[in-house]
Amino acid sequence: MKTFGETIRDLRVAQDLGLRETATKVGISPAYLSRIERGKERPPRPEVIKALAKLLAADPDVLFRLSSSTDPEVVDYLHDQPEVMYLLRYIKEANFTETEIKSLIQTAEDMKVNTH
Repeated sequence: MKTFGETIRDLRVAQDLGLRETATKVGISPAYLSRIERGKERPPRPEVIKALAKLLAADPDVLFRLSSSTDPEVVDYLHDQPEVMYLLRYIKEANFTETEIKSLIQTAEDMKVNTH
C-alpha cells in the first residue's frame, strides 16, 4: 500500500501538475509539499488534505485514511449525532461484510431519494 506522500505525488503527476503549482494552489510551500511526498514530513492539516483532494480529483476519505487522520467535519457530525456512532459500532461489532455495507449505503441512498 502506498503512503500518503506517494499517493499525493502519483495523483499530482497524473493531473500533470507541477510541485510548485500544486503547492501554491493549496496554500503551502513547494518545499513542504516535497517533504510530504518524500515521506520526510507528516501529512498536513485537514484543510490542506481537503484542498489537495479537491485539486487532485481524489476521494478525501482515502487521503484521510492514508494520513491516519479523520476529517474534522465527520468527527463533529459523529459528536452531534450519537445515533450515527451507535450505527457505526453496530456495523463493526456485527462484522458487516463489504457487500453488506455497500447494500446498507444503497438502502440509505434509496431512502433519501424516495423522501424528496
